[in-house]
Amino acid sequence: MKAKGQNIIIKKDDVNCRLSTWIIRNNRRLSFNSVNTICRKGLVRVNGLKTKASYRLVIGDVITMPRHSLNTSDNKSGPKIDPRLERELINAIIFKDKYLIAINKPEGLASQGGSYQGDRHIDAYKSSLQFDAEDVPRLIHRLDKDTSGVLLLARDLKAANIFTSLFKEKLIEKVYWALVEGVPKKEEGKLESSIGEEDIWKPSIQGDPIGEKSGCNKGNKKKAISYYKLIEKVGSKYSWLQLKPATGRTHQLRIHCAELGTPIVGDRKYSNSQSKNFKDIPFGSKKLFLHAKSITFISPISKKIINIEAALPKHMSAVWDYFGWEV
Repeated sequence: MKAKGQNIIIKKDDVNCRLSTWIIRNNRRLSFNSVNTICRKGLVRVNGLKTKASYRLVIGDVITMPRHSLNTSDNKSGPKIDPRLERELINAIIFKDKYLIAINKPEGLASQGGSYQGDRHIDAYKSSLQFDAEDVPRLIHRLDKDTSGVLLLARDLKAANIFTSLFKEKLIEKVYWALVEGVPKKEEGKLESSIGEEDIWKPSIQGDPIGEKSGCNKGNKKKAISYYKLIEKVGSKYSWLQLKPATGRTHQLRIHCAELGTPIVGDRKYSNSQSKNFKDIPFGSKKLFLHAKSITFISPISKKIINIEAALPKHMSAVWDYFGWEV
């Protein structure tokens, strides 16, 4: 973004990056909503054309930047900071070094802005996590709003590019814990399907794998692979599953658990269960019981194995205690 009025050619490191993500990485003053406005107005163009914020960059793309400032009216005053939420996020830090910050993201808090989110999302508070770094940290992956757990932010652009590449190359192992309805027929296994926007926005879990529903355009779908393992169970009613996604599709684990016949407790979108209350467990089903427990990788910078773990949120730890499950 420093080269205003200049054509910028996309190189290998930025291939497959969303246009919106690329813009934010290169201009840390912009909010998620501002970038959507900029793309909608065509202020930033790709290969001379007005392009959606969701466009994935390919090598050789030419991004044309305007000569005037990219600041838009919706971010001139900056986000309205809630001191209580700011303190909560600072207290949620579970790892910090020169290159990365990891927080235990609270459930119910979005990673980035969107419809009806306002300024209550991690991206709006990233300057509160800058500390002694020269740059504001950047999100390098996301968690669903209702999913808690390990969320990583890079502390400068170079680190963002490096660790984004690790995610793309599947060199980061992510482990999730979930409380699900029922018990899977096999104690462990591989879940594989094709997931597209139709499955996310208009799901139809009726015992058929989502990726094989008739009438859907498979050309818009992407392969999704997850691995699961049964850790504990309560009769035939509830199970504690360990989940490892090998790909990173939206709502992937929620969809795969539903396809397995064991939807995640509290997941009203992908469960066809007739009973939604689950009054026999603390907190009922008012919250989603899915938690990003850990992230493990070999740092390409320090060459050390880094394992970051996040404690369970209150609603999940209460159920684990209730069932006598040891963490």
